[in-house]
Amino acid sequence: MKKIEDIDIIFIWRIFKKHWHWISLTAAVSAISTYLICVFLISPVYKAEISLFAWDEKNKKPAFLQGSNPRPVAESPANDANYGISIHDINLGTQLVNDYKELINSRYVLDKVTSILEQKLPADKNVDFTFVAMLPRQTRFMRVAVYSKSSVKAELAAAVIAEVFIDSVNELMNIKRVQVVDKAKIIGIVSPKTKVTTIIAFVIGGGAMFLIFLAYAFFHHTLHDSSVVTSELKLPTIGKISEISGDGNEKLACLPDQNQQYRFNYAVEDFLLLQTNLFYSLVQKNSAQILLLTSATAKEGKTFVSVNLGLTLAGSGKKVLMIDCDLRKIEFDYFDIPRFPGLVNHLLGETALSGIIHKNVLDTTLSIINSGPIPPNPPRMLEIFQNSNILEELKTQYDYIILDAPPLQNMADGLMLSKLADGTIIVADSKRTPVNLVRSAVEQLNKINTNILGVVLNHFSPEGYGYGYGYGYGYGYGYGQGEPDQKS
Repeated sequence: MKKIEDIDIIFIWRIFKKHWHWISLTAAVSAISTYLICVFLISPVYKAEISLFAWDEKNKKPAFLQGSNPRPVAESPANDANYGISIHDINLGTQLVNDYKELINSRYVLDKVTSILEQKLPADKNVDFTFVAMLPRQTRFMRVAVYSKSSVKAELAAAVIAEVFIDSVNELMNIKRVQVVDKAKIIGIVSPKTKVTTIIAFVIGGGAMFLIFLAYAFFHHTLHDSSVVTSELKLPTIGKISEISGDGNEKLACLPDQNQQYRFNYAVEDFLLLQTNLFYSLVQKNSAQILLLTSATAKEGKTFVSVNLGLTLAGSGKKVLMIDCDLRKIEFDYFDIPRFPGLVNHLLGETALSGIIHKNVLDTTLSIINSGPIPPNPPRMLEIFQNSNILEELKTQYDYIILDAPPLQNMADGLMLSKLADGTIIVADSKRTPVNLVRSAVEQLNKINTNILGVVLNHFSPEGYGYGYGYGYGYGYGYGQGEPDQKS
């Protein structure tokens, strides 16, 4: 899991840049789906309003209800009982309007309104509507808002509510103090708010997908770049192997064809760079250099790197021996050579050392020793191998000996073999392997004072994190995401 303090704007930008197409697609799908649902599946809700006014019966109707203009304030005597509205009038009017508000919300009025609407709209069996009576503060106005999925129902219901309410006030209170100010009319569609809802769906859809990728990157923190290797493991990155694929020959990416041409030129460059880094990392000596390649978990491309590193070293004129030390592995299918006899057969005394070496594989200076049959106790076999003089005998015949070791997780095999090597290389899948697993493997190796040369990042995609580079040597190739996936 990534540390909280490591999450900065650069990390967030890398996640967005890497997955922007999925984020955009999710946002667009969310917005389009929401828009279609709002337009075709959700029935619109219409709002109609009508305004009422209440006054004190001892005064005349307000001028605006009589259709005439009120006199100017300067011409109106302060004690004119037929003009103006006093504080007493306002308080009394407010009290009356509160009474009216309770009345208009009563079951008595609602039943009458429903009955009238059923008579006026016989074709509509379901007379569905809701209404709200609103009382602005310090006024004698009352506004009734009606909501319905039919604009006709909403407008008609508002008019009927006003009519029934006025009749109810006259009938129950025997007074006439309420009159319609603004007739019922449709204000507009209040639900769904298609435009706003679509924008919200776009933001939520894209944001949710971004948070998913961000959470995945946070909890599934991998060695996606050499800077992470340096900061998390305190080790150098001695190689970055790009993703490649093909029809099966990609396993031998560094094997030239009959015309000495390479199908995967970028992979050749990756392994040539790895070879150069190894040359400067190892202490030069007269005997063979023994390299151990291991990984934290299985299927990280450890054997792929071992084989192609061996082919690269052999291509530079070195005599290379690769020993398959993974005694738990069922098969080794990189070369068309028999599995038996192998290393286990020699350790059991069944076959001589010379009888298990397959020399000049694929017409190169690379030799192979297969693991042989799976023993009942692999650690015991490796202990015999560790105490034997096999490597001492082979060191005089080769320039490099590559030990393809098992993964370190939950197994002691790799730790036992690391004591035999001049240097250990950790292969990590830059896209899949969590940092904490590789860190645990490094800690195990450090406990027994293993000489760790560095980390090789397999399945490396520099453009995925905002970097990009290519070669300008005239070979006509370079790194890019256009290449399909590599098989480990």
